[in-house]
Amino acid sequence: MKVLLISPYYPDTFWSLRHAVRFSPAKASFPPLGLLTVAAMLPADWPKKLVDLNVESLTDAHLEWADVAFVSAMTIQSASTDEVVLRCKQRGLRVVAGGPHYSRQLDHCEPPDHMVLGEAEEIVPELVRDLLSGQAKPTYRADEFPDVTQSPPPLWELVDMTQYADMSIQFTRGCPFTCDFCDVVLFSGHRPRLKTVAQIIAEMDALYQAGWRGEVMFVDDNFIGQPFKTKELLRAVVKWQKEHRYPFWFVTQASLNLAGDPELLSLMSQSDFKKVFIGIETTSLPSLDECGKLQNQGRDLIQAVHAIQQSGMEVLAGFIVGFDMDPPTVFDDQVRMIQEAGIPAAMIGLLSAPPGTPLWHRLEKEGRLLGLPSGDNAMDTNALNFTPKMGRETLVAGYRSMAERLYQPQAYFDRVLTFFANYRPNGHPAIRLSVADQIRSVFNILWVMGVKDPDRRAFWRFIGTVLRKHRHLFTETIIAATFGYHFCKIARRFLETKQDEFETVFPRVPAGAVSGCCSTK
Repeated sequence: MKVLLISPYYPDTFWSLRHAVRFSPAKASFPPLGLLTVAAMLPADWPKKLVDLNVESLTDAHLEWADVAFVSAMTIQSASTDEVVLRCKQRGLRVVAGGPHYSRQLDHCEPPDHMVLGEAEEIVPELVRDLLSGQAKPTYRADEFPDVTQSPPPLWELVDMTQYADMSIQFTRGCPFTCDFCDVVLFSGHRPRLKTVAQIIAEMDALYQAGWRGEVMFVDDNFIGQPFKTKELLRAVVKWQKEHRYPFWFVTQASLNLAGDPELLSLMSQSDFKKVFIGIETTSLPSLDECGKLQNQGRDLIQAVHAIQQSGMEVLAGFIVGFDMDPPTVFDDQVRMIQEAGIPAAMIGLLSAPPGTPLWHRLEKEGRLLGLPSGDNAMDTNALNFTPKMGRETLVAGYRSMAERLYQPQAYFDRVLTFFANYRPNGHPAIRLSVADQIRSVFNILWVMGVKDPDRRAFWRFIGTVLRKHRHLFTETIIAATFGYHFCKIARRFLETKQDEFETVFPRVPAGAVSGCCSTK
């Protein structure tokens, strides 16, 4: 049976990094790790092709070749997903669909022939038998969270790695914390499940043997959910990196308690972790208490960020406004903290209530739900799917003021310089690009940001300061500039969009459209 694995298109969002990727030879940030992992679960003798709409088009020839299409999607990909499913069905090609988007069971989506709800490891064997017998069921549901030690390594041979800026590895699924707005525990569980150290080293070997040299993201929702096990893995990664002369550098997501664990910080630095995303969320202590973000309480947020930076890692961070307990000063407080801490990539978002979360259920009881969130709470007012206590107009106006202040080019570059002042590189080689790629990227950036861009004066002031004070960080400077170009472009588009246009760009769905939402298990 010939399988066409299709990854729908991601719209242009804060984390798509599409405007940053344009400065590199790549076309997209990451390959579709979930689909590649599912591909490895299918029979080895089934021919397989991957079509990632973020790097190539889906052609009639692709559809004619296949016997069945497998589609995996997140909610942010919903528009493209519906188009893909409809096109496959019009061509008479059966569609098996899964991923977080379908696990929410949104009644308004284009229905596939067969839906996979939950993680695939224990479902795929039954699905394969049913497809072969011609008796595949409309819905397959995972009753339990599977043992990830049984998960196969991704089928990297399906990917043209030159099309991507990063590769991905997953060590854990699940998170030990219970933030009330987060749906991670719905999809992945409250108890972190971990692959073995041997599995991760084997996946690193596979990437290395496939020729990858560059950034690798551990896509865990919380890489340090079980710190003891994470340290065990990192010791093996340090050894592997030394033996292979540091071909990879890493980025991941972790909780803020990382800042209070010197051994963990040291091991991540020795392993060559360059960036870590932290959910800081808010500077308001009552708001942290409201949402159950206990791991952030009792910490000096700026000192915590600086501790991570001084261990050789840049902090990327998420911030939220819209909690019931937010004070009127929350907008100014967050902007001030972000600037003083030196967090260049600060993802600011409106509070969103995903279906099935404690926040969703509380707002539903209070009669404050408006519908489904858009799936992207950064630079999107339709993420705000409830009536906030401070009033929608006040909240959105304050949020827009944050976007305007934080993503003026000068403010962004100031944060990069603050980060550089606190950054203590680990002594490993800087992010390694080929000489040709470096030259191409530098000239492209100088032309686009230093000549064509209307904010070129801020760019040249930034470059001048780096050359005077931080010239040893020139590679990091170029990468920070490309990220800033993307973030500022997204913010500018958001700010230039009139408020009443968002109802057209991001249509709302009535709350009643959610049926049988994902179980908390």
